[in-house]
Amino acid sequence: MNISSKVNNLEGLKRSLSITVDKNEYIDEFNKGLGKYKASAKIDGFRAGKVPENIIIKNYKDRIHSDVMNSLVEKSLMESLTENKLDTASPPTLSIDQVGSFDSDLIFKAEFEIYPLFAVKNIEDIEIEQPDVEINDPDIDEVIKNIQKQHIKWEEKKSESKSGDKIILDYKGSIGGDDFENNKQDNFTFVIDDKVNGDAATTGLFKAFYDNTKDELPDSEKSFQYKMPADFSDKKIAGKIIDYKIKIKNVYEGMLPKLDEEFYKKFGIENSDYEAFKDNVSKYMKVELDQKMKSIISAAVNQKLLDQNDFEIPLHMLDTEVKNISAQYEGMQQKIDDKVKSELDLIARKRVKLNLIYMKLTEEHKLTVSEKDVYEFISKSDPATQEQLIQKAKEDKNYLNHIKNKLLEDVIIDLIASKCSIKKIKKRFIEVVN
Repeated sequence: MNISSKVNNLEGLKRSLSITVDKNEYIDEFNKGLGKYKASAKIDGFRAGKVPENIIIKNYKDRIHSDVMNSLVEKSLMESLTENKLDTASPPTLSIDQVGSFDSDLIFKAEFEIYPLFAVKNIEDIEIEQPDVEINDPDIDEVIKNIQKQHIKWEEKKSESKSGDKIILDYKGSIGGDDFENNKQDNFTFVIDDKVNGDAATTGLFKAFYDNTKDELPDSEKSFQYKMPADFSDKKIAGKIIDYKIKIKNVYEGMLPKLDEEFYKKFGIENSDYEAFKDNVSKYMKVELDQKMKSIISAAVNQKLLDQNDFEIPLHMLDTEVKNISAQYEGMQQKIDDKVKSELDLIARKRVKLNLIYMKLTEEHKLTVSEKDVYEFISKSDPATQEQLIQKAKEDKNYLNHIKNKLLEDVIIDLIASKCSIKKIKKRFIEVVN
């Protein structure tokens, strides 16, 4: 095409292309369009293909002009992007400065973002930690004990509470006599001295509830204070002393089920004894550990990729990801306040950055995932699930691409894990899976 273009660097990754298309290109394209209408137009009083040109122009000039403009803009933009080696990361915003015609060139601008130019830091320099775990008898016994706890039978009691009892209570907290957001709850339920995972504020508050509900009778009321850690995320109550008032409504004593044939049947194990049940639990633990180890390696590699590679990200990609995450969050009936919005923005930023790194690694190492790989992955599922997934993959290209992307991510993680430095840290099974 007879065109000229000029690239203008705008803020960040934004670019502008000023494109001029010679009027002769317009004339040629218009005449081609005119010829098509002359051959196919049907107008009363004329045979098809025999309509005079002036009649065609009178009836279809605006439509031909519109088609020509769309065609010239699309073709010249693609050619200019290729010529200037620009890879767009956002849909272009177009503005027409001069409409093309038989007498004038077409002049327009296209604004868009480009992908950042960067090279992924040497993946062989990455160092990650990997848990070194051996499943032993104490680990298996602890898991079996947890399985028993999951099937515990609770019986209400009227005597004093003790460690291991389940408590149901109502509570209300205040600071200097004033309420604060989410300061009360009815039927708050927990098991005294149960292990709780979480930040210092969560574990500390649960311990305060445990200490103040032990050796208490049902229907008793009590007050206690708890100082929220200074680094707590909600700055309105961080570092403040909270006055809690509680009313214990119910106390339950737990009865662990016996490890017998009847109990084993709940897990599909017929005519079994303790050793067979223990062996079955051990196999399940190995599967769970393998899945957790894969997740740990993936998370560690991803974090290192994010830490070691710094570059600008396209705002369009970030905005799109924020919208997607927000829609998912709202779909779970969750309210998005300023704090949550900030957290979602951070998650979206990491996802976009990681996706760009994955794209670069895929290109540099020529990594691919085929449809055959997808169906091999599906074949590892149980027969009933296989049939559903195969049908869905055939009907829905988006779902097929979703699986491809997941498999490609696995390929990338495996590649990096095979080349990076791994430091093994001795850990227990419970530490890792929790």
